[in-house]
Amino acid sequence: MLQAMTTATEHQTQTLRIEGMHCAACVRRVERALVKVEGISEASADFIAGRAIIEIDRPIEAPALSAAIHGAGYELVESAEEDEADRVGATGPLLVRAAPALVLGWGIFFAMQANRWGEFGWSPDLFFPILFAVSTPTLAWGLWPMLRRAALAASRRTTDMDTLIVLGVAAAWGYSTVAALFPGAIEAANASRDVFFDTALIIVGFVSLGRALEARVRLRAAAALTRLLELAPQTARVVEYGLERDKPAADVKVGDTLRVRPGEQIPVDGSILSGATSIDESLLTGESVPVSKSPDDLVFAGTMNLDGAFSYQATQVGTATALARITSAVERAQSSKAPVQRLADQIAGVFVPTVVFIAVITFVAWAIFGDTTNWTSALLSAVAVLVVACPCALGLATPAAIAAGSGRAASIGVLFRDAEALEAAGKIDTVVWDKTGTLTSGRHQVSSIESFGVTENELLRLAASVEQHSEHPLGAAIVARAEEAGIAPESADQFANRPGVGATAMVNDRSVAVGSAALMSNLGLDVSGPESAETPVHVAADGQLLGVIRLSDEVKTGASDAIGLLTHHGIESILVSGDTEQTAEAVASHVGIANVRARTMPTEKAALIAEIQSAGRRVAMVGDGVNDAPALAQADLGLAMRTGSDIALETAQVGLMQSNPLRASEAVLLARATRTVIRQNLGFAFAYNVLLIPLAAGLAVPIFDAVGGVPGGLTWLFGDAGQFEPIAAALAMIASSLSVLTNALRLGRWQPKGL
Repeated sequence: MLQAMTTATEHQTQTLRIEGMHCAACVRRVERALVKVEGISEASADFIAGRAIIEIDRPIEAPALSAAIHGAGYELVESAEEDEADRVGATGPLLVRAAPALVLGWGIFFAMQANRWGEFGWSPDLFFPILFAVSTPTLAWGLWPMLRRAALAASRRTTDMDTLIVLGVAAAWGYSTVAALFPGAIEAANASRDVFFDTALIIVGFVSLGRALEARVRLRAAAALTRLLELAPQTARVVEYGLERDKPAADVKVGDTLRVRPGEQIPVDGSILSGATSIDESLLTGESVPVSKSPDDLVFAGTMNLDGAFSYQATQVGTATALARITSAVERAQSSKAPVQRLADQIAGVFVPTVVFIAVITFVAWAIFGDTTNWTSALLSAVAVLVVACPCALGLATPAAIAAGSGRAASIGVLFRDAEALEAAGKIDTVVWDKTGTLTSGRHQVSSIESFGVTENELLRLAASVEQHSEHPLGAAIVARAEEAGIAPESADQFANRPGVGATAMVNDRSVAVGSAALMSNLGLDVSGPESAETPVHVAADGQLLGVIRLSDEVKTGASDAIGLLTHHGIESILVSGDTEQTAEAVASHVGIANVRARTMPTEKAALIAEIQSAGRRVAMVGDGVNDAPALAQADLGLAMRTGSDIALETAQVGLMQSNPLRASEAVLLARATRTVIRQNLGFAFAYNVLLIPLAAGLAVPIFDAVGGVPGGLTWLFGDAGQFEPIAAALAMIASSLSVLTNALRLGRWQPKGL
């Protein structure tokens, strides 16, 4: 990976694995460090998956990257092949630090309780120094990673969650050390001689344990990408000089001939040369039904060959394969930032200084206005404030949901370009559908031919001669019908595609036009006649109408379910087509769409979407062809079928790996579910801090005083006086982060309701 960076060309992106990021502050720190490296124009870090995507515009030396990341307090993982087991294993050091702290902390806690009950009768002058001696090394061992990151943040005049933990633990340990070793100072201050080594140890243990659990849950949130990376086979069987030999898939070149046997995975993309089979493409499309393949059909890396051996020619290798592009798309989506996350990041940026200020105010208030144990109360309350505050939950709220949502989308064959597209999709209330190739199969068949003054074969020959240069499905159907009839198209010159109306060309020195009634009208020809559900294609030569070829199309499987699903969730569907009213309405009636716009030109589609948007609607456009590109760009969200043109896929913000319209509806609804989870997570994170920080500061004390004391069942949480216990604060802080993560993980099991 690092070698690739030294030879990179302009406008490339590169993924870096980074170890040590655990919160939004880490992300900001890494991004700021990377963009300072000469040659990096943009950086987007993702602490959920432990990576950063950088955009470079000039060659960069690998040591510069490593130095920048190390200087920010993190480590660059040099192997891009790091698997999930390795990353799960990386949580081991956290558990190693957590275990001694928790065991010793709870041991000290119970020993102190027993001593208070008189079971041991140990003198504080002996007992407390022993506790200091055994707890300090363990505390230093467990706290060291957090202390290092907090010090690094302080050196850059920033703060993060580690700052709060270190301050809280340092306050508890410092007070306890003075009480254990310098009791005279405690007596002079008229403070209670108590020690809180157990509290400090348990806080460190819980935080380390919580972060280990968070790391595992984050891995699950980003597991879709890991599974994609694992599914690419590492070897390929290449045929050279008639002999088969295995070689690394990374060494396969475009043009190589490969052999695949039943039960094997396909190593690179290509086109079948010989043989026939069925292939499981669910990895790419989310569709479990096997796809039949024969010569000239395309096959894709990572998919599974089921029941036939075949040979094929490599057409896309390395990062150009469909699997690699999907992996890159998911990676980019998970690492990008949704607009709502930027607000959360801004809040998180001022969160820690605000909490420190509240903790100081809490300490001063308790020290001045507290009871006879005011210094002890002040310390406990200040520590509780520092520990209970959790910017981690706020920082996790959006990226965890984005990672889980985009991962689930990839598993059903939906690729969001970035987090912004995912968030935009969640706001959609109107979906505009193209007809041909989107709701219908686009596999038109010639149903009837009507000629005027020429034979049907001559009419077909002229039409096919023009349409052989067109990408439009109607043209392909006409060419196919000519081939079936044994009619060979003639050469055509000066071909011109007329988007939305047809095409023209010179055939044997004749000016031939093939297309809709609108094209004929532009030529001054009247083609008015009775409407029908068939699609008419008119043929004219040298300004004379020669006939009409009528074609019929079939509605795709899943189209009716797609419209019904959106309707069930209150999302309106509109059918837009360049066909006649009768043809468009026949399809709309079949799938359940009431709002139909027929005879619509490509530029008019974009204008129609703008008109709908002007009424305050959030509009998605689903299409597949070049003609749909302007509308896809105009819409709030563009969704393009994988079977569509490259231009449509590049214009759209969402790529659909199946041509099933149901996937478009699922994309919108999954995005809506993701947006809901984001709002739930942010709401919980804000509510958690708004509620618990005041409680930790001591707000519950006067309340419990007013009701006659702390109920017995709540003493573990509020003690005897109503002060929030620091240990309970540590548990609450961990629970807040885990609750946000587990809520996001629900998206991994998402299924649409209403089918």
